[in-house]
Amino acid sequence: MDGSKTLMLLIALISSVAALPASAQQHTQEQIAVAKDEIWALEQSIYASRGQGDFQPYIDGASPNYMAPFPSGGWATGKDGLRRTGAGLKGNSRERLDMNFKAFTLHGDTAVIYYLNHRTVRPEGEVVDEWYEVMHVWVRDGEGWQILASMPRQAVGYKP
Repeated sequence: MDGSKTLMLLIALISSVAALPASAQQHTQEQIAVAKDEIWALEQSIYASRGQGDFQPYIDGASPNYMAPFPSGGWATGKDGLRRTGAGLKGNSRERLDMNFKAFTLHGDTAVIYYLNHRTVRPEGEVVDEWYEVMHVWVRDGEGWQILASMPRQAVGYKP
């Protein structure tokens, strides 16, 4: 999928969130902070497990309707797509990265979190200096928060 199609998909997703009823939009600052803390903790646990070669927390945390493009091309669709990704990472437990929170928004039972990852070691052990911008869309259902969509992209040339 090219960049313009990806951008159109993202705009459609954000527009659908904005179209929710006004009553679903009302949150206190405390509710927003609690949701942000819950989701940020889930994000950190996913990457901690991934650094151990275990992709299962990502799979378990994903909606059955999950979809995301890969920064290198192609798509992970549904939990089956995540399972294939996880199978490729199994046993590669050397990844090292730092997560840097950037922004969070909440609307009804939908949340969007943005962060920047600085990867210094790839899963197979190659030393790198890679930066990735990540946006995850989370939805809350009766069982808690689930990742519905992801938009990762390599931040080429990024230096703090």
